[in-house]
Amino acid sequence: MSAIIINEYQELLLKKNEIEQTLPSLPEGYISTKTIKEKQYYYLQNRVDGKITSKYLKENEVDIVKEQVELCKKYKAELPKIEARLKELEQAAKLIDKSIARHLTLLKLSCGMDSLSSVQKERSASFANALNAIEGIYASKTTEQNIDKWKVGDESFISIFQSTLNMYGFTAEV
Repeated sequence: MSAIIINEYQELLLKKNEIEQTLPSLPEGYISTKTIKEKQYYYLQNRVDGKITSKYLKENEVDIVKEQVELCKKYKAELPKIEARLKELEQAAKLIDKSIARHLTLLKLSCGMDSLSSVQKERSASFANALNAIEGIYASKTTEQNIDKWKVGDESFISIFQSTLNMYGFTAEV
């Protein structure tokens, strides 16, 4: 039972992360067609600050943009359903076993870290090092090596997160 909840939760988190990363690059609105002198012209139209904006589309762009607009609509409809299901699973985990709930929290905290760009990973690691220096608590050599592996994609963030928690006596079985 716990494996089913954890697997579904992890899949939903990955899907949510994918949607949230993809949505900003997708066009919103609809495609309109205008006929001028018996020739059709296509426009991507949407409402921005209460006004309708139009962007001319070349004929070879129309199908691609149409697919992207549909995907945007699909993702916007899907995202609230995913978020609601994630909350349901979190509530179920709390009722079934607190260790499952802790595991879901671990997944939620680490979700998205692996999909960061190399520049974002480097900035994240630098920021963490700066905070640790301020606090006077430095990462162990093993943790530093694992973070270096994560930055180049050789190690998942959650495995580093889990091993670091375990090293300090926190249980976070994955």
